[in-house]
Amino acid sequence: MIIVLDASSAGEIAAKTHAGVHAINVLMSSDRTLAPELYISEICSIMWKLSRKDKANSDDYVIMADECINYIDEYISADSLWKEAIRLAMEQDHSVYDMLYAVLARRHDATLLTMDVKLSGICEKLAIRYKNPGSY
Repeated sequence: MIIVLDASSAGEIAAKTHAGVHAINVLMSSDRTLAPELYISEICSIMWKLSRKDKANSDDYVIMADECINYIDEYISADSLWKEAIRLAMEQDHSVYDMLYAVLARRHDATLLTMDVKLSGICEKLAIRYKNPGSY
């Protein structure tokens, strides 16, 4: 099974939440994990936001970001995804960022692992396989 991991699920894994436990179990059963290159920036942004509330442990957030970045086996350039993603974003009235993940999952016949409820709904509508570990 191929998984496309989005930043919301990776953040839950790194934070060791209940949803993160479900997400890591899915990741462990995958053959390959993909993400658009944007994922790295999103992970860094999530960790930066968390560190603003916990400045004493800022090094921990760098370590968590590193863990999240290392979950991915292959990063896919947005150059190959953006046209389809922007069209899908316009059709679905949802961010291009999230549509990059959806397009990547569709192209690779993969399962998108996401905590985003709206994105899950879009995947359902478009017959893109997804798992939302937060809904378990």
